[in-house]
Amino acid sequence: MRKTAILVLAVVSVAPATVQVVLESDGDSYVWYEDNGVDWPPLHIDDNFGGEPLMGVLLQCWAKGLTQELQMSYMHFDFSGLGEYDAADLVEAQLVLRVAQAALGEDQRAYVVTEPWLEMNITFNNRPERGALLATFHLDVDEIIVDLDVGPIAPWVDAPETAYGIHILDHDWWEGDSATPGRIYTRESDYAPELWLTFSGPAVQESSWGQIKASF
Repeated sequence: MRKTAILVLAVVSVAPATVQVVLESDGDSYVWYEDNGVDWPPLHIDDNFGGEPLMGVLLQCWAKGLTQELQMSYMHFDFSGLGEYDAADLVEAQLVLRVAQAALGEDQRAYVVTEPWLEMNITFNNRPERGALLATFHLDVDEIIVDLDVGPIAPWVDAPETAYGIHILDHDWWEGDSATPGRIYTRESDYAPELWLTFSGPAVQESSWGQIKASF
C-alpha cells in the first residue's frame, strides 16, 4: 500500500481557519453478479475481488428489471484518528477517485454502507446493506472529485466504529450484447481512493494516519 506523507500548511489570517484531512482507503473491493443465460446460479456471486487493482461499476440488463450483469464497488476509510475533531465542525466531504475506464451509464450513485464488511471476504452474496444517498455523479476517465452530502458522514467523526464505508453503483442500466464496466483504481494500485474532510475551527494536529492541510 502506498504511504501517505504528513503535510501541514498554515498561513496567518483574520479569516476563520479550516483544516482539511485526507483519508486514504484502507479497504476496497467490488462484487459481481453475472447471468449469462446458460449457467445457474449466476456467476461470481461467491467470488471475492479484494486484492484486485481495479474495481468495477456496471448495471447491464436483458431488459428493464432483468439484470444480466451487475458490478458494485465498496471502499472503507478509517475515522479512528479523528479524535481532535467534532462532527459539528465538518463542513465539507469529497470523495476522490482515479478512474481507469468510464462508466457506460449516465449516472452513478454513492451511498453510505450500514454494515461491517471485510475487503478480502466481501462477495455479492454477503454484501452489506446500503443507506443514505451521498451523491450522484459520473465516472469519467481521470481523477474525479465528488462532493458528498456531509449529513450522513458527520456522525462517523464522533463514532468511528460506525464508519462502514461508501458504496458506488450504476444508477442507469445498459442494454446490449456486451458492456464494459467503469473501472476505479483501488488501494492495491498507486491510486487509492481518498476521502477529503474539511473541518472549521480546530487547531492543526500532526497525525500518522492521514494527511492534514490547514487553510484560511
